[in-house]
Amino acid sequence: MLFATTLQAQVPDLSTTTDEVIVTGARFTRSITESPENVTIIDSAVVAQATDLAQLLNEQPGIVINGAYSNPGKDKSIFLRNGSNQYTLILIDGQPLTDPSSLGGAVDLRLLSLDGIQRIEILRGAKSLLYGSDAVAGVINLVTSRGNASEPFTLYLRAAAQTYNTLDAGVNISGTTKKLDYRIGFDYFDTDGLSEAEMPADSTITFQEDGSQRLNLSTSFIYRPNQYLTLRPTLRIAGFNGEYDAGAFRDGDNSYTNDLLLPGLAVDYKKGKTTIGGRYTFASTDRVFEDATFGTSEFLGRSHQGDVFGTYQPTDLVALTFGTQLREEILVPDGDAENQSATTLSPYLQAHLTLARKLYIDAGFRFNNHSEFGNQSNFSIALGVQASKIWSSRVSLSNAFQSPTLDQLAGPFGANPDLKPQVAFSAEASTSLRHPAGKYALNFTAFQREIEDVIVYTSNYENQDKQLDRGVELSAVGQVSKQFSLNGSLTYVKGRRSSFDFNGLPTETEDFFRRPRTTGNIGLAFNAAKSPFTARLSGHYTGERPDVWFDANFSQFEVDLDPYFLVNAYAEYRFLKAENLRVFLDVRNLTNADFVEVTGFSTLGTVIRGGVSVKL
Repeated sequence: MLFATTLQAQVPDLSTTTDEVIVTGARFTRSITESPENVTIIDSAVVAQATDLAQLLNEQPGIVINGAYSNPGKDKSIFLRNGSNQYTLILIDGQPLTDPSSLGGAVDLRLLSLDGIQRIEILRGAKSLLYGSDAVAGVINLVTSRGNASEPFTLYLRAAAQTYNTLDAGVNISGTTKKLDYRIGFDYFDTDGLSEAEMPADSTITFQEDGSQRLNLSTSFIYRPNQYLTLRPTLRIAGFNGEYDAGAFRDGDNSYTNDLLLPGLAVDYKKGKTTIGGRYTFASTDRVFEDATFGTSEFLGRSHQGDVFGTYQPTDLVALTFGTQLREEILVPDGDAENQSATTLSPYLQAHLTLARKLYIDAGFRFNNHSEFGNQSNFSIALGVQASKIWSSRVSLSNAFQSPTLDQLAGPFGANPDLKPQVAFSAEASTSLRHPAGKYALNFTAFQREIEDVIVYTSNYENQDKQLDRGVELSAVGQVSKQFSLNGSLTYVKGRRSSFDFNGLPTETEDFFRRPRTTGNIGLAFNAAKSPFTARLSGHYTGERPDVWFDANFSQFEVDLDPYFLVNAYAEYRFLKAENLRVFLDVRNLTNADFVEVTGFSTLGTVIRGGVSVKL
């Protein structure tokens, strides 16, 4: 979407794209109007008002987070433009967050909080050029706060209480000196929750509540020893633990924990027209399942990722980026099995051109050498045209890949060392209209993505299926009056999966479990100039979709889930002269709608969250 800066500054929309500096899609900073990529930005005001990362992402065009409105401790799956959970890559400050211990390599969203997040940048489409494996459907970049730009010391406190005996609190210390910016943050989340499994109507027992807790510690330092060099060490420590049930419509006494250790270092040296950068991230995840039926299972994942790059900008109209990424993934399986590892070495080149200050072009090539499957290459080309003050268009073509995961290559169940990467090709075209003074903005996007060599499990893992997804996204925002604005979005995506049945005969399906073809959002916001009061009423629509569930005997049942519409409300009032004391009230599922995300599992009723934050 493409929303005007002036409008964004006045209205806390559900999703806001501004003209602020972005980093996703390039190794140098630029405004969003100069990017040929169609980037969505969720700004700091919206992030500050959000309850939870999964629910916030679920309100963005083309994104469905299955489990966003289930019990807080339930697993969350990202379906971006009908892509599977593992096809969306999570970035933190532009660096991929990988987890070799998980099924398919997907990141556990329950570990990540919004505390310390300044904004979120979403880049859709096949984007392996800069980010490597897993960016098949797109990337979601969590950009962290970099301290207070004006004060040497700022203390920020936040506390909230919520339905289901839920507590949510955080503390941040940040500041800026001549050579050092710093931020240290800690947040805590605890809830009694509700029963993860839905209780059948004829049940003679009451299912127990399934609670969960999350702890997050994050630090960021920016040290500038001189005018050319910048060092940014970071550290994130996160822990999640929760209870889960035995399955659909079945209570259970099971627990799950996941611990994340994520240190990193960014180095940038800029002098004249040249920038040299380095990035290093180490990710350690420790998953433990305590299951009443299957016992204790532990999975340890380790990954090292380094990136060295240089950018040369001889003029404001040209930028050349060259770099090399090295990723090593390690899986420590449960039991006495040997550790499994794989390494990918990937040089890449990207060029950015600005022609007549109205035509923007990005083009690049990447070569990947994987220690197991060999070689694979990626390309990307994007073109943006600012045809007039109100009209712009963008077109992009790109491909991406996902490496076979370590458990697929050498795990204990159905491993196949001859697996090839899953490869996606995507095409996207968008056009935008926006008023120069920010009175309205409208964006229309059409897209197509084809994935080949999709890995499926039959008697073992193998490259077998093909998937084709096509769709459109429409988003708009308008200033109704000086106090009110209206915004909304509508997404339609239709997929087709080509496979083989048990007899080896070709088969096709257009049904994807838990992935709706149609989703939409609408929001009405009140924010008068110089008023300390802000309010928003929003609605989220999820269309019908198929689902599958299994009973205690592992018999399979397929059902169709009804569409649902959720209404959410938010209000805040800012006190004191500097308006640094904020009192807020957030109500989710205002009408207490009865709906199903996953068959046999509970969803949240009306959730009331109230709290206070203060900046000192």
